[in-house]
Amino acid sequence: MTRSKIAAAPIGTTMHGRGPEGVLVMHDWMGDHTTYDAILPYLDGAAFTYALVDLRGYGKSRGIAGDYSVDEIARDCLAVADRLGWRRFHVMGHSMTGMATQRLAADAPARIKSAIAVCPISAAGNRLDEAALTFFASAMENDDAFRRLINFVSGGLGAQWVEEKLRQNRATVVPACRAGYLKMLTTTDFVDEVRGLETPYLVVIGEKDPGLDEAAMKRTFLTWHPNAELSIIPNCAHYPMQECPPYFATVVETFLRKHVG
Repeated sequence: MTRSKIAAAPIGTTMHGRGPEGVLVMHDWMGDHTTYDAILPYLDGAAFTYALVDLRGYGKSRGIAGDYSVDEIARDCLAVADRLGWRRFHVMGHSMTGMATQRLAADAPARIKSAIAVCPISAAGNRLDEAALTFFASAMENDDAFRRLINFVSGGLGAQWVEEKLRQNRATVVPACRAGYLKMLTTTDFVDEVRGLETPYLVVIGEKDPGLDEAAMKRTFLTWHPNAELSIIPNCAHYPMQECPPYFATVVETFLRKHVG
């Protein structure tokens, strides 16, 4: 695979906490950094500093164009860490940026203390058949298709939940970037570069996530990463940080505390 050569950009970053341990947090395809807003009250800001980034085309980075690749995400995030003076730090990615945690661990293994992949797409990508790909693509512009997709991945949390996810997506995600990131998450493959990486990994999934289940994690992250562990959050689907915020925050920080210093 040809690696992207676009230079790193100063992507938007929202800071939370003041602790000595840096944690860089990446969001999913459908939403920006505010996907994590629900857990902020439950995070230990005295122990950790969280840098919640907006990828190109999202939130505070809506005005930054790019090629929307995993290589670009990794470069932009390393540039954020550099600006913050973080020589070594932790990373967390959700859904499509699960693979970005692996790209970072492969590109800068000495800098990544630990990685958390939440309901993640892996370095193998998410290969979709023609019908599924057409449906995902339609959700980029068609509101009813977006509603069906959110309802599917979140286990039927109700109409108001779906409407809020739709509102947030349409307000904070630039249409031009949606297709680029969809291509990334469905065609990327750099598995050979992550096999055997010794980065400590926590893989977090929701018990009710319909596609990214325990079996999928055992075939991917838990097979490739010798220091990986799995946590299954009960009564949750694809958005555990929003569905079970206090529990999710506890799971995350319990893992991080094992890898500080």
